[in-house]
Amino acid sequence: MRERAIGNLDEVLDNLGVFRAIPEDLLQLCTSGFRRIPISQGDEFYLSLQAFAPHQPAYAHTHPDSEEWVVVLRGSGEARIHGSIPLAPGVMLGRAAEFPHGFTSGDEEMLLLSIQVPRPAEGATTWDEPGGTTDPIRCAAGGHCRRCPRCAGHSAERPGDVYACENCSLVF
Repeated sequence: MRERAIGNLDEVLDNLGVFRAIPEDLLQLCTSGFRRIPISQGDEFYLSLQAFAPHQPAYAHTHPDSEEWVVVLRGSGEARIHGSIPLAPGVMLGRAAEFPHGFTSGDEEMLLLSIQVPRPAEGATTWDEPGGTTDPIRCAAGGHCRRCPRCAGHSAERPGDVYACENCSLVF
């Protein structure tokens, strides 16, 4: 067994608060659109938290090159994969690559842990469900925001009266 030294990874991470982080420390829910927060990513994986306010959708889309596993950490709702699949805390749901899927939260906030393998290629995702945006609102995170019309993600206002989706990067 090696001797402990200053700068060991567990000590560094513990000092940064990583081991004690809870989702609420990483997310700011907003009624305009769902939030996705990357946790870790590489060529072979993409790990993220997805947070939904009550009755919030993530429009159906397809990753042709990536399977996905979702674990419901809190709340309830439905996954739309070959129909409606109920989601509740502790449920783990997997889908193969090339399967259109979307989510909608129920009467309460819903928090998902998403694991995608391999990481979806940039620009490979297709948007399969017609969406819509919302009127701009005062955002809990500051400024104004609205729902992305392509994916339903949270979109912050940028200079020039345009909005940029933090999930799919659409500028509208």
